[in-house]
Formats: sequence, C-alpha cells, structure tokens
Amino acid sequence: MLADDLIIGLDIGTTKVCAVIGDPRENRIINVIGVGHASSGDGVRRGTIVDIEKTTQAIIEAVEEAEKAADVVIERVFVGVAGSHIGSINSQGIVAIKGTNHEITAEDIDRAVENAKTAITIPPHQEIIHILPREFVVDQQKEIINPIGMVGSRLEAQVHIVTGAVTAIQNIIKCCETAKLKVEDVVLQPYASSMAVLSEDEKKLGVVLVDIGGGTTDLIIFQNGHVIHSYSAPVGGQNVTNDIAVGLKTSTSAAESLKIQYGVARADLVDERTQIEVPIGGSDRKKQYSQKLLAEIIEPRMEEIFDEVKQQIIKNVSLDMIPAGVVLTGGTSLMGGCSELAEEILGLPVRRGTPLDLGGLKERMQSPVYATALGLIRYGSQNYRNEIVEEGLVGGVVDRIRAVFKKFFD
Repeated sequence: MLADDLIIGLDIGTTKVCAVIGDPRENRIINVIGVGHASSGDGVRRGTIVDIEKTTQAIIEAVEEAEKAADVVIERVFVGVAGSHIGSINSQGIVAIKGTNHEITAEDIDRAVENAKTAITIPPHQEIIHILPREFVVDQQKEIINPIGMVGSRLEAQVHIVTGAVTAIQNIIKCCETAKLKVEDVVLQPYASSMAVLSEDEKKLGVVLVDIGGGTTDLIIFQNGHVIHSYSAPVGGQNVTNDIAVGLKTSTSAAESLKIQYGVARADLVDERTQIEVPIGGSDRKKQYSQKLLAEIIEPRMEEIFDEVKQQIIKNVSLDMIPAGVVLTGGTSLMGGCSELAEEILGLPVRRGTPLDLGGLKERMQSPVYATALGLIRYGSQNYRNEIVEEGLVGGVVDRIRAVFKKFFD
C-alpha cells in the first residue's frame, strides 16, 4: 500500500501523543492499519506545547510505533489543536448578486465569506483556523445549504470562525517539522472528534460534543447540522489526578493509577464498604481508604467541568434545543459514573462517544480516547484527499476554507 493513499491523524494531548494511520474508504469506513502512543511528559500543558524538545520526541515515538505496525513511512499529518488560546465567533457577510440573470456562483460565496471574515476584528496574535458554514440566506429565504445556481439579488453567508494563537500553532508545526513531518492542516480537536463519533442525524437535531482531555475540556455545539459554538476550558483529567494526590497524600503517578482503576465521578454510586490501597507519598507503605472517599474527591472537580459545559450551552442555545443530548469523548469520559453525573447536572441525555465506521484494527480503536485522531483522518479524507493544498499552511487559508465548503456542499 502506498503511503500517499494513507492519512495520519496526530493528537498532541496534555498527557499523551497518539498517532493513528488510516486508509479511508469510499463508504466512510476508516481502515485503521497502525496506531502509536507516547507520553507527553511535561511537554504539553493545558493543551498547549511548553517544551518543543520533549513534545517532538513524543511525536517521533508515537509515529514510529504507528509506522512499524502499518509497515509504512508517513511524511504528512493532520494535527489537532486545543487549549485556552482557542477563540470562536459567529459572523455574517452580505453581498449583492451581480450579472443580468442574478444567478449565484462560487465567486459570490467567496465574496460573502470574505465579508464575514473582515466584519470581525482578529487580534494580531490570533489567526484563523476554520471558517465553518452555518447557513446561507438568499434574499429572505433562510436555511439554504448550497446557494450555487439559485437566483437572487442578495446573498448572506453565516459562518462560525475559529481562531488560535499564532505562536501555539507555530509551535505545533515546528514540533512536527522537527520530527520530519509535514503538517497538512491544523484542526480544532473537538471538531475533529465530532467527525469520528457523531452521526449526521445528531448534528441536525442538535447535539453537544464534550471532549474531556488531560489538560482541557473542549466542547462544540451543533444545530441544524452546523457548528454554532466552540469552546475550550483549561480543566481536565489532570486536575482530577492532582486533587486525588493532594486529598490522599500520594504521588501524582499513584493518583493517576487510582483514578483509572477505581475512579468514579458520582460518590453515591460507590459502596462505602469497598476499600482500596493507596501508596503513601515518599515511602513504601500503603494505607487503606474507602473507594467512596476517592469518589468524593473526584466528584467536585467533575461537577465543575459539567457546570462550565452547562453555562456554555445556556449562553448559546436553550437546553431544549439539544434533543440529541451530549456526547462525551476523551480519556476522562471512561471514568465510571461520568455519564450519570453529566446527565444529572445538564438535564440532557448523555452517551459516551465511540468512533463510528471503522475497519482494520476496529476492536482496539472503539474507544473515546481515539476520537480526535480518527476524526483527523476523516477530516483529511473529506477535505484534502486527491487535492492536497500545495501552499501548505502559510498563505493557504482560502484554499482550506474552500475545501471545507466543497465538502459542505457535497
């Protein structure tokens, strides 16, 4: 199999780097042929790279493991981005339709999107990551998906614009290039995850994807099939681990193991008679605590996360406009009681999101942990395959936006 036929998704997280190699098929199936992991160490903090050398080494290790499993050499990657530096805003652009027959063309859409982009002020330290279409309005007719060929005198493009810190994105690209990888595109992590775990029906009905990673909790809200809001909060599973370490007076590594093995997000779901052994920090001794105490340490932090999610939903759309509910992804979503606590706080149906339409290493990959990496492969397949943007990331924003709109119309 030629490496040019393959797409690699690279998820650079706070706790781990995950590389997945996939061969996308015509029927949306992703045939996974290689996967690799490496610890991020201290190279990433709250979703943002803080140590180039450590992060580069983690990328090299993860990619080499995936390449070895797939027996290929990869040179191009699609990489996710998250962190508190991410910003988003909705904008609109309006243009008059020229020509004697007033038929809308692709150039008219370009002009409307450009107007939407220039209608907002992007801070000097930020750059556009995505311009995602929400809907088009032709004269007074709303909720148009593809206006090309329609007749009208005025076209309005409503879009969702996602921005990120220039330095944060440059550091991602630098780490990949040092690892001898060309970055085809940088993609918002929850947007990538949504492409792996959400159905089109859920997006049309109204759904919220919540990706609880190690250092950040990222969310994205869909209505009528389109993104209406995205957000990143600087709190995640690592905060839970730190709370456990402090509360039980143990090491961070022991706290992480306790969280994975015994952690429950709702204390009332735990039998208080169940005991666990906890290593005492700085010694070889262990002490017994009830699992319920561990859950009582975890629950407030998880409540904080879901309270923040609820506030973001309420600010942007009423809860009754999200009939498809909430889909949880990310490693922390695997914790027992996580879905139950989210349902209690949000008042919405909640499910754990596992990747859809997989082949190859299917059994291994059906976990929320792989949502971002697999979503990056699907993003690359839908927007770039057979039409790689030669300009790369620098100066290629218009081409990248057109690729997204092309997929939107298709």
